Amino acid sequence: MKKFKTIYIAAINRSGGSLLARLLDNHSKILSYPIEIGFPTFDNFYEVHEMHQGVPQTIPNYSKSMNIDVFNLLEIPKEEHQYSTTWGKETSDPLGVRKNYIEKVFYGNIKTDFDYANFKKIFEEESNNASNIAELYDARHNAYFKSWDNGKYFKEQSHVLMHDSGGLYLTNIGKFYDEFSDSRLIYPIRNVIGYVAAEKTRFARRYYGSRRFAWPQLPNFFVKRFVHYDLEAQIRCWLSALTRVRILQEKYEKNKLIVYRHENLIHKPKDVMKSISSLLDLKYENTLIEPTIAGTPWLGNSHYGPVKGISKSISKNYSKVLRDDEIEIISKTTKKLTKSLYTEDNITDLLSINENLFYRYSEQKKYFNDEEKLTLYYTTVNSPKRRVLVKQPDIYSIFAFFYSIFVRILHIPRMIKLKFFKGKGKQNYT
Repeated sequence: MKKFKTIYIAAINRSGGSLLARLLDNHSKILSYPIEIGFPTFDNFYEVHEMHQGVPQTIPNYSKSMNIDVFNLLEIPKEEHQYSTTWGKETSDPLGVRKNYIEKVFYGNIKTDFDYANFKKIFEEESNNASNIAELYDARHNAYFKSWDNGKYFKEQSHVLMHDSGGLYLTNIGKFYDEFSDSRLIYPIRNVIGYVAAEKTRFARRYYGSRRFAWPQLPNFFVKRFVHYDLEAQIRCWLSALTRVRILQEKYEKNKLIVYRHENLIHKPKDVMKSISSLLDLKYENTLIEPTIAGTPWLGNSHYGPVKGISKSISKNYSKVLRDDEIEIISKTTKKLTKSLYTEDNITDLLSINENLFYRYSEQKKYFNDEEKLTLYYTTVNSPKRRVLVKQPDIYSIFAFFYSIFVRILHIPRMIKLKFFKGKGKQNYT
């Protein structure tokens, strides 16, 4: 069984982690999953992960002597996914690939396939030889990439890339470094204005009935006037995450915990990717500035629409979806920290910033070595960010009702294709 070094983009949602994953996608030494894949969510202290996506995750204990179902342990489905073709009940494939389907490829038409039977067979065989959790994941990686498009992407890679938008809150990061040989964790920092704008846009799209579909694109006019979300909760989420990263940087060397600014990557991609690849002990390749998925040009998963390559124009959308009063609140709450944060350094050192500028630094530091208390702390801090505020309906709620019906009508052909022409043409539900 082939063994890999693990690169884990452990971020929070809408922070730019997907772009980095796609930039690393086509490197000759990296096997890259086409979807987000983190660590299990069920092996935790509290049943809270439904309250806030990605919180918490835990690397489970495993040894060959344990009498345990390894499929359940790694949250791998025991049977090939049977997806629903009923409106509103469509589900993504847990493994992320099936006939002409890659989850969250909002744009483009990538021909692909996945042999689930072969995946299951190889994983069962390889996992029998796994003596620890790292080797069990190696078994998963080997089975997955040998079964995706007949092993087309399985070559001479030395590293495997995992990516999850809730990975920052992994409860036992120390175990990640201890168990996974030469492992690296990467965290992108996104401008707080951009982060909140992206989250607000997502909430607005859901409110107006367009869900996660790439089209039709909800006009910015209605996004800007959307008020049924908790702005302060979004800001706290961003601040809390940044504070956690600073505390982690106190403990781990920068070649183990790589932190960079998303905006720096956007404006000088070659410089930033050279620095990142160096810390990963990988040779720089020109593919690192071209976002791809399965080696094919990637058009992004932005709520603002498709992009080609690395877009420098998305920031122009922020003022189109955020009101002046929202921007003022964000700036007032975070200006002291952001003023110190936004440097031109390729790799970001949060230790150079006074700890008093971070969010409840002393509390996070106090609980840092108590996994149970810290997990509960982050859950309570972050759970309100997905909360939809109940307010008196306004005139725009009428538009939301009729717009949701309009979206359904537009997607009738897609639903027919999914139900009666499985595997034909693009099959993405998103």
